[in-house]
Amino acid sequence: MTVSSQVIPAATTPAPGTVTPPAGSPAPLGRFDRLAPRLHQYGLVMLRAGLGGVFVWFGVLKVIGLSPAAALVVDVLPFPAGGWFVPALGWAEVALGLWLMSGRARALALPVLTAHLCGTFAVLVLTPSVAFAHSNPLLLTLVGEFVVKNVVLLAGVVVVTTHQRR
Repeated sequence: MTVSSQVIPAATTPAPGTVTPPAGSPAPLGRFDRLAPRLHQYGLVMLRAGLGGVFVWFGVLKVIGLSPAAALVVDVLPFPAGGWFVPALGWAEVALGLWLMSGRARALALPVLTAHLCGTFAVLVLTPSVAFAHSNPLLLTLVGEFVVKNVVLLAGVVVVTTHQRR
């Protein structure tokens, strides 16, 4: 059996009453495809506000001495921290959150925010017994989940700081 390179598909005729676009023109967009760009823009604004809000909220809790993560921060530090460290970290987080919400100097904000978020992963390396149950890296404790969720925050920071402005 041979296959010819001259095989041409049979021409199909549209159903009566069907409007077909002229040859070579793009197909009309569906409702979702027309809404998606606007939704994307709203989503970016919501993501920036949400991420910034989380940084401000967590920072304020550290500043006023009510953060449940304060003891974890002090325990994971490789140096002795005075009582000033956690509130100072809180003020830095407030500043980072406001910076993120402002949308300004995004090229500089990205590495600063990335460094801060990656710093939280020190818990996994420096105090693994706190992050993993039974020394199993697949069994996260509550602290481990708290730290690992920062992967999502990091992804969000990358998205909102690198999108192209219109």
